Amino acid sequence: MKKLRQYLLINLSLVTASLHAADLIPAPLASPPPATLALPATKALPFPQEGSDLKPEPAARFGALANGLRYVVLPNHEPKGRVSIRLLVLAGSLQEKEGQRGLAHFLEHMAFNGSTHYAPGTLLEFFQRMGMSFGGDTNATTFFDHTVYILELPHADDATLAEGLRVFGDFAGGLLLRDDEINKERGIIMSEKRYRDSVSYRTFVAEMDAMLWMTLLPYRLPIGSPEIINRATRDRFVDFWNAWYRPEKMAVVIVGDFPDAAVVEKMVTVAFAGVTARAPARPDPLMGELEKFDGVRALFLAAPESPETVVSIRSIMPYPREQDNAALRLRRLARLVAIGMLNHRFSILKNKENAPFDTAFAHVDEQYHFLREASVMLSCKPAQWADALAVGEQELRRALDHGFTAAEVKETTANFSNFLEQKVKTASTRYSSGLAEQITQSFLDEKVFTSPADDLALYKPALDKLTPTACLEALRAAFAADGRFVMVSGNAQISGDALGVIAAAYNASRAIAVTAPDTSNAADWGYTDFGKPGNVVKREHVADLDIELVTFANGVRLNLKKTDFEAGSIGVSARIGNGGITEPSSQPGLAELGDATLYAGGLGKHSLDDLQRILAGKNVGLQFRSNLEALSFSGHTTRDDLLLELQFLTALIADAGYRPESLRQARKLVEQIYLSFEHTADGPLETEVANLLAGGDPRFGLPPKEMMLARNLDEVKRWLSPQFEKGALEIALVGDLDIEGAISAAAQTVGALPAREQKPELADLKKVFFPAQPFTKDYTIASEIQKGSLNFYWPTTDGLDVSRQLRLGMLAAVLNDRLRVKVREEIGGTYAPSTGSAASETFPGYGYLTANIDVDPAMAGKISELVISIADDLATNGVTEDELKRAREPWITAIQQLLRSNNYWLNSVLARAQEKPEVLDRARTYLADVKAINTAELGSLAKEYLGRTRVSRATVLPNVEKKVKSGD
Repeated sequence: MKKLRQYLLINLSLVTASLHAADLIPAPLASPPPATLALPATKALPFPQEGSDLKPEPAARFGALANGLRYVVLPNHEPKGRVSIRLLVLAGSLQEKEGQRGLAHFLEHMAFNGSTHYAPGTLLEFFQRMGMSFGGDTNATTFFDHTVYILELPHADDATLAEGLRVFGDFAGGLLLRDDEINKERGIIMSEKRYRDSVSYRTFVAEMDAMLWMTLLPYRLPIGSPEIINRATRDRFVDFWNAWYRPEKMAVVIVGDFPDAAVVEKMVTVAFAGVTARAPARPDPLMGELEKFDGVRALFLAAPESPETVVSIRSIMPYPREQDNAALRLRRLARLVAIGMLNHRFSILKNKENAPFDTAFAHVDEQYHFLREASVMLSCKPAQWADALAVGEQELRRALDHGFTAAEVKETTANFSNFLEQKVKTASTRYSSGLAEQITQSFLDEKVFTSPADDLALYKPALDKLTPTACLEALRAAFAADGRFVMVSGNAQISGDALGVIAAAYNASRAIAVTAPDTSNAADWGYTDFGKPGNVVKREHVADLDIELVTFANGVRLNLKKTDFEAGSIGVSARIGNGGITEPSSQPGLAELGDATLYAGGLGKHSLDDLQRILAGKNVGLQFRSNLEALSFSGHTTRDDLLLELQFLTALIADAGYRPESLRQARKLVEQIYLSFEHTADGPLETEVANLLAGGDPRFGLPPKEMMLARNLDEVKRWLSPQFEKGALEIALVGDLDIEGAISAAAQTVGALPAREQKPELADLKKVFFPAQPFTKDYTIASEIQKGSLNFYWPTTDGLDVSRQLRLGMLAAVLNDRLRVKVREEIGGTYAPSTGSAASETFPGYGYLTANIDVDPAMAGKISELVISIADDLATNGVTEDELKRAREPWITAIQQLLRSNNYWLNSVLARAQEKPEVLDRARTYLADVKAINTAELGSLAKEYLGRTRVSRATVLPNVEKKVKSGD
């Protein structure tokens, strides 16, 4: 049951266009120098802290080898027993020659396909046997200006770390780049190109083409040219690898739970000291120039497949390299606060009645040490583009002409100060992977990797003294370019001279005077007294799990676990009522509308805008969703703010606002989603297929748009209010908490609510059935993007037996790996096959295994039959010991890490520990149960469920002959 909330963070696409640069193949390059020819070593590039007044993180060890390779080693203890390592190469698609377009990314793939110590086709399986998942623990990414290789090692012992560094050493100096492996990988690269193709991506390409056409950037997109991907010979790969994979262009980052950083430094020397330059150094490419113009440059990029129209105002100016130092950071701090205040103004305006836009944001950043872009972007319905443009232009001008108020500065700086303070409090339990990413990014940005404590010491005094004038000056500097691009993109229709119409609309807005912003003060928090605190009537300590189970006199249950996993952080969960299974059959879509509106509707005494002001500088916030068996709230807070967080939760339960602005925003979102459904596979999959998989149960799948738009706040309130007023309520708190203080805070809030009812069984509502006979559904969508979607469903059973649930999940993992090998690696038929087990814990007997694959539409029939045959072979011949090991070991690694995470204990155990005490036993046996899974068990499940006669399928293909309509 896919909810509207899952689309809230999706970057809905903007515009379709294509790059017009010619795909040319020049004459073959000369043969590279032999690998044994060692050229003179080049001096290491300086670290960002050299010449800066900023001090680097004191626990980190920075060094450089004689060959110029730099490294950073940082001891860190979360997750326990693991190490994160990165190999950064300061070369990406910008360093390609014309005949190499796409080979920087292609080479990143080839690094995993054979090297000095790892024969072709063995490295990924080697990692899996070590306990590393493909994609999650082993990955790489290529950008315009760099390539980064990622390994999340499952153990921190010397042998494992040495192995990881040996892999990176091979990437740096020992690739085989065999012709047969290059040819095998071509199909995978093209599959990735298709996988990533979307209206959003085409927007990105079109905008670069329009605004940066005088620079190198539009002509060096990382995915490259199909012509070159399909035809480039080995010598081109070797040329790029020899020229750019050179020691002084590389950095190694190692962060993890190792005992001795000095030993790790020696390992770096062993792995990389022998890497030498294999070709003369080349200068970095010339980036070109930014177009210079005065006034307004209008642009129109039509994209009928987009679900929205986007208007933008952009200032782009040259940006030379700057030394990172305290003065620069403080200037950017003022700019960051100014942008935050401008975005807050937009968030208030979007909730106004008849607001002509859906979302809006301002942003400023520097890119590639070459340009600075300052922008304001608004999304809207196509007919509203001119009005939305006027809002963006006038609000930007209001800020640039009149600045900000002292109240706005106070609110925004309070949030920034709180953020910095929390970074200090949580520093001791930062995850190694995040730190490795930060250090890697510091190399790219040429910024000093500083500690949270030093950041607070630098920024906090500045925030306390920051003035509206300083913020205004910073914003003006960001938007100081002489010319501005004014762009309309997406599904708008502008007839006639579109560029002239856009320019005229912008100039008409400019003619309207703007006044200084209103001064608004935050109201006082109105929810501090809920009545007499509740009495504890039952309390139990579960010693082996160190869990406290409490029940108040009103029936509210409270479950607590103190941990040291995440310093300074407390996870909060609340489950109330009976959830989505009670959605009325006559009101499909009601649960989704509740998810989208409850929080946005604020409280009876405070709107959402009021709450942002009142809670500034506090660690308070909640998300709401209608789970199948309970309405649920979730959030994170701290010891200092726990009482306020529980007051907020109790206020939402007792006095939700249901304000009309929340419905307006939700309906705008619905319109966008259903427009996107017309041109993407999600359309049929999230409506008809999702409903079909549940035997037509109206609680599953999104209803037709007209039904969705017919839902209203009165219906939401009538459905939610009884559950809030008397429904069973179970609270969970996990993290860095004081147990007695937390119980006291709960007593004053949720413990003071009216009495709770016992949770009913509702057995009649827990009946859902997979279709009795397998189905085959073929759909077409109106799209020019040539991407097909194959979806397969094998009915299984429920997940009420946790042992069976785990084994069904493991079987899905084995199936996924077979699809990777057979469909991706062997024939290049897809990029990222996905499988899963949906074994229900709510509906007895209901569940299914699923596989989803994106394909070239022309190959849909062939690959569909191949997928069914692969599953049928599992049903016939079972699972091998090696397949089980390669699926199970990454699971074990992940579980060991999960068991030291607040989120696992909060959401999988304590959230319902009193309603369903069996989850406590699951926590006790989780790891041992996974370790005990064997091939006979999986073979038996495969035989029972994965035969070809049992599979249902849904295929979604593009039909370019279908008319693609622009929005209304």
